[in-house]
Amino acid sequence: MKITQFQERLFQQGREYGYTDMEIYYSASRSVAVTVRAGEVDSYRVAETSGLSFRGLIRGRMGYASTEQLETDSISFLLEEAAGNAAVLDTDDDSDLFGGSDQYPQLQTYTAGLLDTTPDKLIAAAKQLEQLVLDADERITMVRQSSASVREHEVLIANTRGLHCHQQDSVGSMSVYVLAGTESETVSGGWFDYDLSNFEAIDPQQIAERAAYEVVSKLGASSMPSGMVPVILREDAASSLLAAHASIFSAEQVEKGFSSLVGKLGETIAGSNITLVDDPLMERVPGTTIFDAEGVAASRNVLIEQGKLNTFLHNRKTAAKAGTTTTGNAARGGYKGKLGVSYHNLYIEPGTRSLEKLIADIDYGVLITELHGLHAGTNPTSGNFSLSCIGYLIENGAIARPVNQITVSGNFHELLNDVVELGNDARFTGSCTSPSLRVRELSISGS
Repeated sequence: MKITQFQERLFQQGREYGYTDMEIYYSASRSVAVTVRAGEVDSYRVAETSGLSFRGLIRGRMGYASTEQLETDSISFLLEEAAGNAAVLDTDDDSDLFGGSDQYPQLQTYTAGLLDTTPDKLIAAAKQLEQLVLDADERITMVRQSSASVREHEVLIANTRGLHCHQQDSVGSMSVYVLAGTESETVSGGWFDYDLSNFEAIDPQQIAERAAYEVVSKLGASSMPSGMVPVILREDAASSLLAAHASIFSAEQVEKGFSSLVGKLGETIAGSNITLVDDPLMERVPGTTIFDAEGVAASRNVLIEQGKLNTFLHNRKTAAKAGTTTTGNAARGGYKGKLGVSYHNLYIEPGTRSLEKLIADIDYGVLITELHGLHAGTNPTSGNFSLSCIGYLIENGAIARPVNQITVSGNFHELLNDVVELGNDARFTGSCTSPSLRVRELSISGS
């Protein structure tokens, strides 16, 4: 049964059952993924998952239920299950339904034909990528996996108050993970790219060349002397560090006292060159969305503007408690997930100069390209971090050699005040993005 037909029947029978208000949250994902190894198909996966959560007000109390089956029998189950737990659940905090925003943005997030990319085309692309990266450098000894995939996702939120929000999105991607080595060492690395509308727009040659560079350039790495030194966090490392601390901007975390930004609204918390934006309205990036998990229209929010903390991210519940309006950042981890707060497309606004020019300004320092142990090595509440990392030693304005077996330590809030310059290389590959950051100095523990 189609979701719209299921929703209509559910609401109709729900009224007959005695529900005065009802809402559904439906999500579905469909994907095709191919992995190639040694010129042969290693795996071919077709996956389709979907589910629906229902909440309804009956006899003045809110009940909940969920199902993975959009069938006639599921309607009776949802109504009976929700009615049964409404009598025992205390759900006063989130019992109101949202009737919808006055206007919603008009965005192109979906290409219907992307999922129709043929398996033969995916297999051929993955094989081509594998061969290209093997040909790129003789020191590449093995391609662990070369992958190609297409995916689409669908969300529908509808209720009896008039809310009806529906969105589909799609993405195609290619990735490769390789080993390179000499007689004395082996290193690993990879690269990936994506396109939201046309799988054929992904360039396997560029992926192969970048993957080869990323892995081969690690060969011959060694440690470096400990000390406080100038550091450049390359865009991917800077993005991962930002993501590890992004929860501090959630009003939910502020309310619970788990954010280091409690009481700092309106204060200067970063350098004047730092502007942090959550913008779900950017087109052609993965975080684009029309509405949040409550059906509130998505909007652009400037969290930090030239160093000043302007706002936290809110859903309707946190906004009501704080005496403000929602920023449209309600989030939930799937149709069964609990409602919370999260960003859509969080990024630090980039600068104007390239990474190469940032490097050229440093006499002695380190370019960090990968941060490891982010889950255990960061404390978002205090902002402190201590992370093993790899990268390159910088001498006389140029890359001197690769480095490993080092640890970088510091404080995220101090880092935001110590950014000397931002690169122009922000790469929107996920929902949290930063350009390369040249930091005045950080503690490096090495040899």
